[in-house]
Amino acid sequence: MKKTKKALASLAIAGMALSAVPYNAFASTTVPTRLAGTTAEQTAVAIADQTGWTGAAVLASSTSYGMVDALTAGPLATFLKAPILLQGAGNTLNADTKAELQKLNVKTVYVTSGTAVISQSVLDQLSGMGITVVSLGGNDRFETSANIAKEMVKLGASVSKVAVAYGWSNQDALSIASIASAATEPILLTEKDSVPPSVQSFLASNSNITSSDVIGGTGVISDAVKADFPNAARHFGTTAYDTNNQVIQDFSSSLKFDNVYVANGKTGIDALAGAPLAAQTNSAIVLTDGTVPAAATFVHSKLASDGVVTALGGTAVVSDNVRIGIENGTTTPAQGDLAVTSVSAISATSFQVKFSAAPADTSKVSFNVTNTGSPVTLSTTWDSTNTVATLTDSANLPEGSYSIDVKNDTTDLGTSTVAITAQKIAKITINSSKLAVTTATATNAQAGYATFTVQDQYGNDITDSYLANNITWTTGVGSITVPTHGVLKVDPGTTNLLTFSTVVITGYDSTSGVSTSATLNTSTAAGTLSGITLNKLTSANNAVLQAGDTSDIWYIDYTATDLSGNVTNDYNLVKNGLITTGNDYELTSSNPYVHAKVVQDPNDSNKAAIQVTVDSTAIQMDMPVTITAMTYGGSPSSLNLTLKKQADVNTFTIMAPTASIASGEYKQIPFVAYDQDGNQLTKYSDLSGVVFSPAYTNSSTAGAKLVENPDGTASLWYQAAANNTNQSQPGVITASVPETGKVSTITVNVQTAVKANTLSLDSSVLTSTMQAGGAEQRVDFGHKYGGLSVLDQYGRSMDFTALNKYGDGGAAYNATTNPNDRFQVVASAGAGSALELYQTYGDGSVASSASSSVVINGVGTNGKGGEGVEIKSLVPGQQNVTFNLYDVQQKDSQGNLLTNPSSPDYSKLTPIDSKSVTFSVLQNTDIKGYTIDKVANPIYTEVGGNITARDTDFEANPHVWGTTAGGGKVVLADGSIKGAYVDSSDFTVDTTNTGGITQGSLSAGNYDSVFVAAKQLDPSKTGSSANLTVTIQGADGLIHTVTTPITSTTTDPVAKSVGVSVDTTVPGVTLSADKTTATINASDLTVGEYLTRYINAAEPDIQAGANHLSTDVANGKNRAPIYFYATDSYGTKGMDLASVSLVGNSNGLDATGNTIAHTTTTNGSIAIDQYGRITSNTLQSGDYFTVTAVTTSGLVQTIKIVVQ
Repeated sequence: MKKTKKALASLAIAGMALSAVPYNAFASTTVPTRLAGTTAEQTAVAIADQTGWTGAAVLASSTSYGMVDALTAGPLATFLKAPILLQGAGNTLNADTKAELQKLNVKTVYVTSGTAVISQSVLDQLSGMGITVVSLGGNDRFETSANIAKEMVKLGASVSKVAVAYGWSNQDALSIASIASAATEPILLTEKDSVPPSVQSFLASNSNITSSDVIGGTGVISDAVKADFPNAARHFGTTAYDTNNQVIQDFSSSLKFDNVYVANGKTGIDALAGAPLAAQTNSAIVLTDGTVPAAATFVHSKLASDGVVTALGGTAVVSDNVRIGIENGTTTPAQGDLAVTSVSAISATSFQVKFSAAPADTSKVSFNVTNTGSPVTLSTTWDSTNTVATLTDSANLPEGSYSIDVKNDTTDLGTSTVAITAQKIAKITINSSKLAVTTATATNAQAGYATFTVQDQYGNDITDSYLANNITWTTGVGSITVPTHGVLKVDPGTTNLLTFSTVVITGYDSTSGVSTSATLNTSTAAGTLSGITLNKLTSANNAVLQAGDTSDIWYIDYTATDLSGNVTNDYNLVKNGLITTGNDYELTSSNPYVHAKVVQDPNDSNKAAIQVTVDSTAIQMDMPVTITAMTYGGSPSSLNLTLKKQADVNTFTIMAPTASIASGEYKQIPFVAYDQDGNQLTKYSDLSGVVFSPAYTNSSTAGAKLVENPDGTASLWYQAAANNTNQSQPGVITASVPETGKVSTITVNVQTAVKANTLSLDSSVLTSTMQAGGAEQRVDFGHKYGGLSVLDQYGRSMDFTALNKYGDGGAAYNATTNPNDRFQVVASAGAGSALELYQTYGDGSVASSASSSVVINGVGTNGKGGEGVEIKSLVPGQQNVTFNLYDVQQKDSQGNLLTNPSSPDYSKLTPIDSKSVTFSVLQNTDIKGYTIDKVANPIYTEVGGNITARDTDFEANPHVWGTTAGGGKVVLADGSIKGAYVDSSDFTVDTTNTGGITQGSLSAGNYDSVFVAAKQLDPSKTGSSANLTVTIQGADGLIHTVTTPITSTTTDPVAKSVGVSVDTTVPGVTLSADKTTATINASDLTVGEYLTRYINAAEPDIQAGANHLSTDVANGKNRAPIYFYATDSYGTKGMDLASVSLVGNSNGLDATGNTIAHTTTTNGSIAIDQYGRITSNTLQSGDYFTVTAVTTSGLVQTIKIVVQ
């Protein structure tokens, strides 16, 4: 028999000075039996310490929805020798992760999620620590896996083999993680029946990849998909855990079994972090579902005699029984042996069911509880061993007989009958042996105190319940009241309690007949406490005791005993037992700026808390503080603290901007600031004392200033001077901290004035082959259709959708208010009659007549921007369309304008840049077939009745194309599509939605106007499927059909990000470069419009149709030019926001409820209701207000809106 494996003893370090050893020298060559923390982040830190790697790290999300992005990070982490650390939701870098990054001297962090999962604020904090951030997150988990693989290749990894796992089953990717990591084998994720385009692209661009390991059976990865990977070998089992077992066996020749790791396959996060550590020693990771899996048998047979099995995570995720079972090869018995050993009532609200062993999967254990045949719904919790289940109701269960039937999946484990009797008092205990006597100083009134407890028939403490209030208390020396739970107060009236050596107290409950009586010695000691010990200072947010911090409250943890020696925290006993001053019951503090007093615990008013607060006084240095508590008869207890000097700016370092700054531009400059304790400062209020030179005065003069962001943080902005030369000019910025005398200076090279330099045309937006007779395509600068962009001479994108250049004071492109004023793009049709051009507008409309040339930017006839061009086919033939970028202020050699800029003659101008597309317009006989785009992902089951605008956000929109003899796509003429149908009543074709390109409907036969919505399903269903069939009037005069499968899912959308839509095509509407501040004309904030896309559609007011809310919200009507939206897990903007509120902003201005605007120069105001609907508006130029939107998942977005 194999000897029992022995765990790691200890690591001896001798013969060297610890201060001389680099951190990674402490990484142990042997591994303990458990690597764990109290959180997933702490467990990752423990694993990181074990690797001994420093200098770089991978940052992954620890959230359930974000972890999938990092499933494939193990091979990259191992190649980089970079541990995987974790970050939860929220805008603050996890404290444990931050400390580890600093300890490991990390200079580069690779982030596996986008900013919707790991926020930009966290990335900024990393940058502020001097860490280079490399973002690898893609649009979905599949693209992220490809991005990680690309990064490995980019960094020089020799990649000839890939592992492939199903993208929707975490366990399969985790099973291969350590093995693939050790082999420098990227892990790619795939759908079951199709290879995602991002993965296809990676494979196509890396011809060195000659073999693949496919993880999982055909139930998760089809044979067709397997065939798309080079020389693929499949490794699988019947379940995810069987697959894990098979993977370990299949790769056992490359594994070493000196160390084996075990992780929870359901949570997965610890296995993710542990993969690089396991790869160090070519070790396997065994996955468990709470039981000892079958893999234990094989692992035990291979485990070295001194091998170590290490649990990743605490006992809540990997129990000691599971770890030891894998070590010994003892798998969990078959569930046929599972039995219920007892069922009992343990309180008036709950039952307890005990099992002979832990079920393999507690989620498959069901409890059918009935009372006289009626079902009773109870919540179920399991203990740490998964052998005891507690079934609980939120209130007392009705008295009666209950039947409890227990099933393990389909196996019935029997029915038990248990009685619930009405909760009643079963025992009353007077705990005190002495009656504590106090005398009020002001009134000389006397009172005696004692304590008691009450238990019900189940042995539960019900001292705090209403039943205890029914006890009648009597004594021969006066009256008795119960001021707080479990405390008796004896009021002797005019009698002196101290004249009695003993006092008899009796309690009686008339309902149950239970009584108690005790004879208490009358204490001659003053007060109600015999002693107190002050233990430590605590804070809910771990705040340091710091001068001037009036926003935080601290509490002193203490231990107090009453005169009978019982530990107590009762408010009356503690308050009357301590020597205090004043009516606030203040304790003694050695520092006048720190105050301590006895208060009622904010979480339980029956209990006493010792509260510590700090006043607003500033101090010049750290000061000692001693807080002392004294009982009347016991020894005093003191707690020695340090009052830290208030957080002041110690250093303010200006950093070089990452992008060019050109003449007259107003740009953000990065910085980092720290207080005297090395804590980073980001709040505007903490940094307002920093002095800048030159200081900002206006948009015409160079200068820098701090700006308060809507969230209260600060950003540094620099107004560059005009540079009218032909080369860059230096601009010096200096920041100084007067209190410390520290100075930071940088020199910014202010480039020459911005000019349009490059015109870009995205060929994927335009299809060069069109059917004759009215096929349509549209392009613009991204307002509706996209396809065109302009870069300046510094490679930066220029905004050609806006009517105003954003920036401070309307800072302009070279003395114009807008790039469109000077630089214009014109589309012109070449010789021929195959097609014609039409002007399109920002609202989706199109000019009624064709033009030989179309200006694609500037203000159109509708008064808005966002213009584009429509290309419409006429007759067969070929014809060029040329896009020219012009400078309408172009001058000749004498400095004279070549044309009038306000009415330019383009023939006199030389284009800055040109792009040309040759369109082939085909005759009908050249169209040889038809095809339809595939719908790769399931659509959400949203439609419950008539299709609303919200429903359309979730619709599928496959385009229908003609094809040439060579298979090339052809844009079909309007009228070609004759109908669309689905073969399942779970779906419906939306005939009213209009095509995103043609803006036409299905009834007009437009190729891009086939929309399919999924209906809400029966609660028993999680999804559905159908075939979408489209009928086409063929070029040959016959009817043709194309079909594509389509699926739906009931999985609720989850908000991944919250954003703000700012329609800059509306005159006067602008958005700042950092996207936190917008400007708008007061007249464009119309009463009745919404600052939201969708919000709270289930609210009663909306359902009732109050103020037309039902129609407006459901149909997405009446949106203001500025509104909030949430982007969900389906990639749509159809989710509700939770709330939209006006919030406080700078200069001490506050919102009153949701009705008052924040102003700078006038008394204007704006009011919005809980749905973000503008209910009144008297704003004037110079006013501003700040609005915050919150999603149902807790994401927050804030924007400041300035009225001009």
